[in-house]
Amino acid sequence: ITYGLMEKLEEIAEKSDVARILLKTKATKLLTDRDGNVCGCECVSSDGRVFQEHGPVVIATGGFGADFGSDSLLAKHRPDLAHLPTTNGDHCTGDGLKMTMAVGGDMVDLEWVQVHPTGLIHPDEPDAKVKFLAAEALRGVGGLLLDIEGNRFCNELGRRDYVTGMMWKNKGIVLGNTAGFFLCLNSLASKEIAWHCKHYKGRGIMKSFDNMAAFAKHYNVPLANIDKTFKEYNEIAEKQKKDPDNGPYEAYGGGKSYDVWGKKFFTNGPMDVNDAFHVAIVTPVIHYCMGGMRINDDAESLRANGDVVKGLYSAGEAA
Repeated sequence: ITYGLMEKLEEIAEKSDVARILLKTKATKLLTDRDGNVCGCECVSSDGRVFQEHGPVVIATGGFGADFGSDSLLAKHRPDLAHLPTTNGDHCTGDGLKMTMAVGGDMVDLEWVQVHPTGLIHPDEPDAKVKFLAAEALRGVGGLLLDIEGNRFCNELGRRDYVTGMMWKNKGIVLGNTAGFFLCLNSLASKEIAWHCKHYKGRGIMKSFDNMAAFAKHYNVPLANIDKTFKEYNEIAEKQKKDPDNGPYEAYGGGKSYDVWGKKFFTNGPMDVNDAFHVAIVTPVIHYCMGGMRINDDAESLRANGDVVKGLYSAGEAA
């Protein structure tokens, strides 16, 4: 929907004077009138020219998942996460939130920052602060997560916070100063999501192997453990298929499972060490800020006492 809105805005700007798009321009502060209402913003162009735009302001600057500066909202509200890499670009530094607070706008739930378990590690830049996100569809089509010993350690289809937590409890491969885990797709899963595999391989953040013996040799992972893991996984999948309602473990999302981790959907099996695989190394990354500007049902910015900051609105992750 965001791309569609951007296209429409570009169309309006091209065909009328109703909207103008200013590229390489930074809004630095909000302007207010004598009553404290927002009436515009001050901006700086790429050549250093300072100018003003007047009228109502909509803050749609996203979250602060890449805010690692001296006045970092991330460091203030979630210092425990500030060391993590992020999927956010360098535009996600909370500038709109900071400008809003400067004119009295209130914030809510800034401590609620979502960590995604599958940021892709580039082997040549393992400690890069910004990482591409591995689509959850990679696990949805049957991708398995393995630790450095070739063992599963979680329900791959669990919630993001759950999978992240299980990674932090287990031992992954260490590249640079970053620990990661192997996300492995067999040939059936790779075929179902071929575009993604091709895209990730082209960026150097996924490798293909003719079999898991080649993978095991490349990363020094015990092949016997992988083989045992796969055979156990296949047995669990078969039991779940034959008797989905009477497994001994509570299943994620409700029901019963034969998997100790609570998985009940087994796609694109069976797993076989002799099959071809696509493998990526993934690590937890800062992904999304759940909190933001306090607003009412009309998207108007609110002060701490509930009063409206007139002329100021918010949309998207910034809200």
